[in-house]
Amino acid sequence: MEQHTSRHRPTGQYAAADPRRAAIIDAALALFAKAGYLNSSLAKIATEAGTSATVITHHFGSKQRLLMAVLEAREERTVRTFGRLGPDAGGDDVRALFREVLALAAYNLTQPGLIQLHTKLSAEAGDPSHPAHAYFAERYERVARSLAAGLQRAVDAGQLKPEVDPEGVAREILAVSDGLQVQWAIAEGRLDFVELYRAYLDRLTQALAVDGEGLGEPDAQRSMPSRHARK
Repeated sequence: MEQHTSRHRPTGQYAAADPRRAAIIDAALALFAKAGYLNSSLAKIATEAGTSATVITHHFGSKQRLLMAVLEAREERTVRTFGRLGPDAGGDDVRALFREVLALAAYNLTQPGLIQLHTKLSAEAGDPSHPAHAYFAERYERVARSLAAGLQRAVDAGQLKPEVDPEGVAREILAVSDGLQVQWAIAEGRLDFVELYRAYLDRLTQALAVDGEGLGEPDAQRSMPSRHARK
């Protein structure tokens, strides 16, 4: 994961060693997810965390840096669980790649606050002046490059049709994932996100693979949460 530089201490290991700092990050995450960054004051976050705005400022310096700490914490959790989706991940099995993408989506459903945070902030961050704008721009580019690299390996290995556009397909996958996340959040978890996403990736595999086969049996779903996962 690419880290954001800061004059303050990193959020990961230090957050785990400092219960107060971790509690502030958790409270900020929940409030940002519920109300959005722009409508969440340090005073409200402090109330949720059982502390004061002065203490938050001491730990993070500003609301903007607290936001970055929250986003970094989200990235750290994902990377710890799904490091194989990183930019240096190898392998040319597109079906294994898509099952990993699907497993990540299912894992995200176990943390609905993070999905709500992502959907709210990504919408707000369309404004270039928003403090998370650069983060989301960089993140989309990084994830798209990672997916495109995996797809290119599958093309080179003869698993996918030679005319496949890896970058275009990667962008499409991200668009479908984000669109389903928004609908899932609006439906308050009643939408069967995992099944809809699996069906899409299955159709995509059939369309792109040289052998015309789909994902096959969803054995990767053994560890997925039950349908309609929610808080």
